[in-house]
Amino acid sequence: MTVKQRNPRDVFGEVLLELGRENESIVAVSCDSGAGSGMDPFKQALPHQYLEVGINEQNAIGVCAGLAEGGSIPIVSAIAPFISMRAFEQVRNDLGYTNMNVKVIGSSSGLSHSALGSTHQAIEDLSLMRVIPNMVVLNPGDCYEVEMSLREAIKHKGPVYIRMPRHPMAEPLEVSQRNFKLGKGEVLMNTGDEIVIAVSGTLTVDGLMTGKILDEMGYGVKVLNFTTVKPLDTELLYEAYKNAKYLFTLEEHSQIGGFGSAVLEVLGPVKQGGPIHSVGIADGSFNTGPYRELLGAYGLSWEKVVERILNVIQK
Repeated sequence: MTVKQRNPRDVFGEVLLELGRENESIVAVSCDSGAGSGMDPFKQALPHQYLEVGINEQNAIGVCAGLAEGGSIPIVSAIAPFISMRAFEQVRNDLGYTNMNVKVIGSSSGLSHSALGSTHQAIEDLSLMRVIPNMVVLNPGDCYEVEMSLREAIKHKGPVYIRMPRHPMAEPLEVSQRNFKLGKGEVLMNTGDEIVIAVSGTLTVDGLMTGKILDEMGYGVKVLNFTTVKPLDTELLYEAYKNAKYLFTLEEHSQIGGFGSAVLEVLGPVKQGGPIHSVGIADGSFNTGPYRELLGAYGLSWEKVVERILNVIQK
């Protein structure tokens, strides 16, 4: 596991600018979030392809729908709770049901605005975006996935929601070992079928660290990574689950309606395979504090996840 960390917002901004220079149809739309989301380099270099609508997420979605109808490829960014919740009706009606080619960026997702409390934390956005028709939902967990999510979202014809991380992060594996494909998961570790850990988003490194610790304890472990939450890679899930004694899902999101729920929807009817346990945030984000400490408080750090898994399998 590499230790070098990169800022996902910087990577997003660099890739967005590259794509904007290649394709004049790309229009960046900011809801007073250009600097915070990483769009400033795009704004400076390509001002004719940049719109600032201010703190007005609902109108921004309408503007983007109009731009898409005219042939542009709008990429609209605001912090995750506001773009997914305040503008939910507009995203549902103007983008989902109409299958508009708009890319919605939920910046600073999950608990990343940790010190600002529940209003600025987003642990419900996957639930909301998953239910919208035609919406592809991407949950990148490292800078490689941020880059590939944006590139693939631009290629895809239709609405895409990208749940963007905020804090600098390490890569779970070297990029040469990765194989990102829209709608497909990855096997990050495979030493056996006893324990399967299926992780999505920012806890990928914690999931892999959990797997390594359990492997050192003598358990056979498979760690699966799902950047695409919708459509989910059901083939990989079925194959991993059929021989598993235990399957644990891991995400920085509510346990209600998120990645874990998506996995349960797929595997619920399957008669073979062990019990499935969802590791996430139980019922609302009520705490504030430093980001990593907050993850620990909700039981989402690798130390807490190892403890949780051992408690289950040793009973």
